[in-house]
Amino acid sequence: MNNNISVVSNDATARTQVGCATQRAEYLTILGTKKVLELCVGPSLKTLETEYNKYDIEVSGNDIDIRWKRYYPAGRWHMGDAFALDYSAWDAVVFAPPLTKGCTGRREDALRINEVRPGYRAFIDVLKRQEYRGIAVLVLPGRAKADPVDRQQYADLISYIWRQNYFMVDECPLSIGARRTVKYTDLYLTRGNND
Repeated sequence: MNNNISVVSNDATARTQVGCATQRAEYLTILGTKKVLELCVGPSLKTLETEYNKYDIEVSGNDIDIRWKRYYPAGRWHMGDAFALDYSAWDAVVFAPPLTKGCTGRREDALRINEVRPGYRAFIDVLKRQEYRGIAVLVLPGRAKADPVDRQQYADLISYIWRQNYFMVDECPLSIGARRTVKYTDLYLTRGNND
């Protein structure tokens, strides 16, 4: 069994925190985006839509699991394989795969970058194949730089991104709560001009 598939049968599975959705919406606004596709969104589409709408950003969601469309039928959904979609209709594509074992959202279940499935490199490969020229956002686990192994995996990912002619516009740790716990680290990428 793939540990990245949600084992929770209802909306109790991990989802984007409101504060994190707000921070991402603010940053996407600064970058001038108006239409965003959130890949592997699960039950988070409603929260993201609420926050993005405050910034006049239209958001569409993608997931392979039909239960999330049933959970939030009012959303703009594109069901199926996240890597089979044509991204050209959106200013920004956010790749937010499951970041914890079983989609629990618990810190102790956090995955390392190389354990996340679907994987970041596969997403970069799809961007390159499509020659996508918008903003690409990689949502990394909050632990992305927690220890030497995490930092090496982070450095390897950045190197891979660069070799595929994508460049990091910015890195934004998204934090929540009074202790400002980093829940995710968003990497904002754009395509280079060498292709």
